Amino acid sequence: MKQAVAVLTRHDKARLIAPALSQFGWQLTEIASFDTDTLGSFAGGQSRFMTAQECAFRKAALAADLSGLNIGIGSEGSFSVGPFGIGTYNLELICCVNVAAGWAVTGRFYGPSLAQQWLLADAESLQRALADVEPNQHLVLQQGDYLKKALTAAQAHNLALLRLSRCEVTLSYDLRAHLSPQRRLHIQQAADDLARRLQCVCPQCATPGFWPDKALPGLPCEACGVATSLTSARQAVCQRCGYTATEPVAARHASQQYCQECNP
Repeated sequence: MKQAVAVLTRHDKARLIAPALSQFGWQLTEIASFDTDTLGSFAGGQSRFMTAQECAFRKAALAADLSGLNIGIGSEGSFSVGPFGIGTYNLELICCVNVAAGWAVTGRFYGPSLAQQWLLADAESLQRALADVEPNQHLVLQQGDYLKKALTAAQAHNLALLRLSRCEVTLSYDLRAHLSPQRRLHIQQAADDLARRLQCVCPQCATPGFWPDKALPGLPCEACGVATSLTSARQAVCQRCGYTATEPVAARHASQQYCQECNP
């Protein structure tokens, strides 16, 4: 018999998450009675007051509470400037909470995103922007207090031309999961990561999520042997009993370019 598991979403996420978790015999059910936009929205209609991790956990807890089921799942995405200030990166978190057993495990994806935004002043700049939009990606158009979401490229084109007769418009990707093909792919990858973490259990108490998330610095310099800030080992800590396991990374030494003694 399959175990019922609740997913808090209004954006068709259960269908994306379910394949990765089917191996556990779970039947995912969507809970759409709660307006998740009240926890923050990409278009700025509602300010975000929690971190992505806090929001994913909150959604998972709400899913369990509203459904009356033991296991709830919540998903949250965020976008930020990429490493070294280059490009835009997407962080996807999928939190799974088991209120009866008392544990929470979060899967994640972090990688480059195609998300874009343009400030448009004329028809020519509009055409150039729309030429860069990915297939099936929906858009958001803003002009002062005016906001229109879920636009196809054709709808955005027509509406932007109409609004440009007044002043500049801002056009951006609609990043809600059901309207963003690339984000849907990233959510599926985060679900795969969640499944791997759920399978990794504590050797002492069998609590899921025993994953080497904690990076320990100190990889020795290849030239002088002084400890650097690079990761020397990774540590897993059980959220229930506190049991820890530490494994060294594959690299034995750090390049001297990272050494404060050799390259201050």
